[in-house]
Amino acid sequence: MSTIAESLARGSGAAAPGFAIVTVGCEKNEVDSDRMRARLLAAGYREVDDPAEADVCLVNTCGFLAEATGESIEAVLWAAEEEPAVVMCGCVPSRYGAELAAELPEVDAFLGVDEEDRVVEVVEGLVGAASAPSEGPSGRELDEPFDPRACRTLGSSVAFVKIAEGCSRRCSFCAIPLIRGPLRSREADDIIAEARALAEGGAREIVLIAQDTSAWGRDLPGRPSLASLLWRLSEALLDLGTWIRVLYVQPEGVDDELICAIASAPGIVPYLDLPLQHVSRRLLASMGRTGDRESFTRLVETLRARIPGLTLRTTVICGYPDETDEEHRQLLDFLAEAAFDYVAVFPFSAEEGTRAATLPGQIDEEVKLARTQAVRDLTEEIGFKRAAERVGGVVEAIIDAETPDDADGAFVAHGAFQAPETDGVIHLAGEGLAVGERVRLELTDAWCFDFEGEVRHG
Repeated sequence: MSTIAESLARGSGAAAPGFAIVTVGCEKNEVDSDRMRARLLAAGYREVDDPAEADVCLVNTCGFLAEATGESIEAVLWAAEEEPAVVMCGCVPSRYGAELAAELPEVDAFLGVDEEDRVVEVVEGLVGAASAPSEGPSGRELDEPFDPRACRTLGSSVAFVKIAEGCSRRCSFCAIPLIRGPLRSREADDIIAEARALAEGGAREIVLIAQDTSAWGRDLPGRPSLASLLWRLSEALLDLGTWIRVLYVQPEGVDDELICAIASAPGIVPYLDLPLQHVSRRLLASMGRTGDRESFTRLVETLRARIPGLTLRTTVICGYPDETDEEHRQLLDFLAEAAFDYVAVFPFSAEEGTRAATLPGQIDEEVKLARTQAVRDLTEEIGFKRAAERVGGVVEAIIDAETPDDADGAFVAHGAFQAPETDGVIHLAGEGLAVGERVRLELTDAWCFDFEGEVRHG
């Protein structure tokens, strides 16, 4: 049981119904799970780690790709074997709707991505009500409505904050708009209040996420920019020394204002995640995207020239319909020249309901996988080399966790050049260290994307 759960359970009694949450998918799903967790804890339910010990198990699913949907269904069936009541949440219910009830009789209730506010109502209908707690996460009396945001720290040093829901882009290969609907930005004041509460609660890094973070604000009055949000967050968290990282920035959303904010605003880490997908103008146009090899080359050169110490990540798709051998070589040549620090590589997946799934020129599966492997081999070789070049340097890092069952008291940490839970970790040993502490480390060795480090004082 988590510390927060223990605090809340004191007010509701040991007999309160227990719940477990299983999350499949990305950080955005983790945020949704945290919100549902917080609502259930606030209502007096207690969290348990093992679904076999739970009265109800919530499986928060991912339906972005067919593979993820399969993993989500497997997770539901596994949870059902443990015999709690099962609630299937998230993307898969939103994508497939009513047809799931007949296909999955093991599931007792379904909760789509826009229904998380109903989680207490749904759980109460399955296992009964829990007594409302008299204390909040800090142990103080609840003299005002409990704010679920205060529980939303993933781990003890990093918190993901979703700044928008949905996406108004219409990329031909992507099912997200079908699942989560159009862009709906959160108000800046709400984001800043949440980030401040999380930082005050111990989060040493705030990671901003959305389907397209660079689109934030376009649907709000006055059309505020992502850059303006970064400057405001920087000011709001300055006295706490909390890092701010932004992920999922579309390339056309990078302008002078955003570059200036990342380069100059205190606390913003010099890191950009730019999902380019390809470099062929023809294929990008078919995808419903813009850009080409020349414009992306200029963008990468500009970013590295203007943002000192910048780390770059991208995502690419191999085997998109009608991709030629020459276009595949163009992608390889570009990636060799651009030398990104990290590259996520995916074979094209013909997702039900997307335009790309119906396009002519579908690529043979073996060809897709061969092209995907070729890109992975190249980008890993480049990434491993860039990681090795960091050895001997001194970096600032945040300690994320203590290594379990390690008699030497070893820890894992991440630096500004490593997105949490994505880009590898730094292993270190030392006495007097604590999770959440900021430390200066000399990187003494590297293997693949992981490092060994030693604490440097002064």
